[in-house]
Amino acid sequence: MHEKSLVTGFKYDQESLNVDMKDAFEKLNWRQYIKSDTKVFVKPNFAVPFFKPGVTTNTNIIEIVLGILKDRASEVYVGEADGGDESFTAENSLKNHRIPEICKKTGTEMLNLSRSNRIKVTDKINGKRTEVTIPRILLRMDESISIPVLKVHVITKVSLSLKNLWGCHPSNLRLLDHKHLSERLALIAKSINLRFAVVDAIYGLNKQGPMHGDVVDVGAILVGDNPVATDSVASQLMGFDPQSIHHIVVASNTGLGSYKNQDIEILADLSSFQQHFSVTPSLMDWASSLCFKSYLLNKLVSDSILTKPLYHVLGKEPRKKIIQPGDEI
Repeated sequence: MHEKSLVTGFKYDQESLNVDMKDAFEKLNWRQYIKSDTKVFVKPNFAVPFFKPGVTTNTNIIEIVLGILKDRASEVYVGEADGGDESFTAENSLKNHRIPEICKKTGTEMLNLSRSNRIKVTDKINGKRTEVTIPRILLRMDESISIPVLKVHVITKVSLSLKNLWGCHPSNLRLLDHKHLSERLALIAKSINLRFAVVDAIYGLNKQGPMHGDVVDVGAILVGDNPVATDSVASQLMGFDPQSIHHIVVASNTGLGSYKNQDIEILADLSSFQQHFSVTPSLMDWASSLCFKSYLLNKLVSDSILTKPLYHVLGKEPRKKIIQPGDEI
């Protein structure tokens, strides 16, 4: 009989965050995975190039996690990629989220994934030949940790630890690769040895994520020793059935962990954090969902001579400008 995946959680309190996070990692027996010779990569979610509650990962969490890891592991890295469609640079986003300062303080190293040497990785996932382009350095990692935000996604329903890995496929036009996204996410998770998930649920995002929607004060942090199990628990905390979330099921079928409750042990009472989120896509979101299923349609809409006219009809402009604080996203 295989061991159950472990997921715990606690109420966010900035004063006790360091102690609470250490306690959570101890409950997950993290030392059996992170050792003195371990190389670890940490992937936050910087969906916009400035801190935005419910949208980007709280930097206090990142700093605490990096500090805990560096006290034990040999090398610890944290990184993010450019925004899709050239909307912002990773350099600007990392700087605005205080990552250079945090890395200096914790003795860790910052990675600009869009400026890293990359390699194509292929494998058969869910019966499909799947390919992603991953920064070569991430393939050297013994373990990786995803630190997403608790938020909905108008296409994938949720954006949690698995969906957060899409930035590890750093192409300015990675939206053209959305067909078979679930398989690509599973391949990335497998390739970079994704182990832990720390879900920033201080604020959640409801209705129209992943970059704008209704911000919800949840006040929690979830920590798990398996990304599929953690995403399953987080999804249920949002009010969703994980079996209805395709990329979670595909990752589970790939052998990355089980989303089923009987295979997960929850080590804390999370009932006070229960939410009832929903996904409310706009017309533009609905059109985007069609593009997820067809590379040719996606290419036509996103990167062709018809792109500007199509966006004009939908009352939008193609994202070819740098996002700034206050911009409607």
